[in-house]
Amino acid sequence: YLNQVQKGVMSLLQNMASNSSLRAFKALTTTSGDYIFVRSNDNEGESFELEAAKVVASAFDSDNLSDEAKVTVMCSVLSHYLKIYGSDKDVMPSDSAERKTSEARYDIVTKVIDSGCHAAANIDATADDKAILDSIWERIVTVVTSLILPPAASRYDGYAHHSKSILDIVAIVLTHLPSRKYASAEPMLEQGANRAVEVAFECIEDVNKPDAAEGAVHVFLACFMGLCQKMPTCSAVTSLTNHILGDAIDSKDEGGSVLFSKTQQSLAIAVCESLQTTTSQDLLVGVFPLLCRLTNVENDGLRRVAGRILGGVNLAQAISRERQRAEEADIRAQEVEEENSAMLEEIEYLQAENDELQRQLALFTTEADA
Repeated sequence: YLNQVQKGVMSLLQNMASNSSLRAFKALTTTSGDYIFVRSNDNEGESFELEAAKVVASAFDSDNLSDEAKVTVMCSVLSHYLKIYGSDKDVMPSDSAERKTSEARYDIVTKVIDSGCHAAANIDATADDKAILDSIWERIVTVVTSLILPPAASRYDGYAHHSKSILDIVAIVLTHLPSRKYASAEPMLEQGANRAVEVAFECIEDVNKPDAAEGAVHVFLACFMGLCQKMPTCSAVTSLTNHILGDAIDSKDEGGSVLFSKTQQSLAIAVCESLQTTTSQDLLVGVFPLLCRLTNVENDGLRRVAGRILGGVNLAQAISRERQRAEEADIRAQEVEEENSAMLEEIEYLQAENDELQRQLALFTTEADA
């Protein structure tokens, strides 16, 4: 375990970190290596590095650490993550190869992201200049994108063992993300949902990956629920809903895999559970026909959840709103028609004026020639 020198260094850095020393946090983050993100199978040297990672995480529980310090430390941790696991030229291939058999861990980084995002949101609420904060939110979105879009070689293990942690991190980030950054999060969530659907059905071909299929459904739920709650009018919500619910309704038992049917129904239930969390009546009215058809499927769970959503749709309000929109559209169309009529009259008047000027010009030319 830690020797006396290591204990002394760790104690010193811990005391400095408790006083919001950014230099101490930088040293701790660098010392921890990738132990903030993984549990290594190799115990050699693990104690000192892991202890440094734990000190970084525990500091976020302190009330003495300012919001600015928390955000700075979180950015340092996220940059460290991207340097090790990112897809750019800064990836460290030696570390990546060494940690192939390592088990990912999310407890420390989840605590850092949770507290750091909360601090960033506090600063964002009162800051006049949003430029620096926007770059911080973009970095957070980049890291979450990396989590929900793992490399092809490891995505099955990631979905099988860490889907609930990914779900928690996505929920944390979306809770604090300012609305002006939703446009950056939308492609992340859409790609994450589509990738999860792909993995869920790919796992059907391998009976040894049932946990990965279930985990992929969890990741899909995290991404799709985020879209329904934060961006309910985006095209991704409509396309995914039509695709998944439509397939669940139209599927027929033709001797296919039982696991395929189960996965299809699990994704459809995830869609319905997400729709229950949206506040957009426009979205619910748009999928109303699909929900009605779901009440006739064989799966009892799908029928029940579809019924609960239909029970929450305010049709009277929706009809009233649509009628009001139609009336406003009619009024606007009438105004446009009146404007067109006025423009035609103006054009006819100007044409007549032009003809008169042409006549006078011709007359003037004739008299001048004479």
